[in-house]
Amino acid sequence: MTSETTILDFQISNMFEQYESHMNAEEQQSMFKEMGVKAFYIGKSLDDPQRATLIFQRPENVLSDIFMNPETKPIVEAKGIFMRGQK
Repeated sequence: MTSETTILDFQISNMFEQYESHMNAEEQQSMFKEMGVKAFYIGKSLDDPQRATLIFQRPENVLSDIFMNPETKPIVEAKGIFMRGQK
């Protein structure tokens, strides 16, 4: 299985601290492990409290499967994640 490193820069609908708490929760971390995410970093924008950056390694196509799939996209957006761009 091929692994990719991804950097995401995106808007969140809540404040960074709330989002960070959610992302670091045991349930969320468990989901990442199940998805094959090997490294995880969440960073706060110094200019915008409703913007975050994620860096992680994952199996190929996991990101597009989650963010673009019509079944999971509404769930992701309901959690406050709105893609601004992907590098």
